[in-house]
Amino acid sequence: MNEALKTKWLWRFAKEDDAVRKNVFKAKYGIEDLGWWTKRSSYSHGFSFWKSILAGLKHFKSLVHFEVKDGTRVLFWHDVLCGDRPLKT
Repeated sequence: MNEALKTKWLWRFAKEDDAVRKNVFKAKYGIEDLGWWTKRSSYSHGFSFWKSILAGLKHFKSLVHFEVKDGTRVLFWHDVLCGDRPLKT
């Protein structure tokens, strides 16, 4: 149940652009991948709620797919869309 809740948080972060919680995490950790995810926490001490959620990011990415649409949040040549390397390589 805990893993399901963490996955829900990752999904909502990726989909809800105007959510207050997303703005809080963006301000605290910074953003990468055109707004899909935050940067990893650089704190080495204590327990971080978001750090625990991001620990499941690799598994989450393996279960979802992205639609390119207008291309503002997907970089076709730079994103890993198939396999383990970006298409540019």
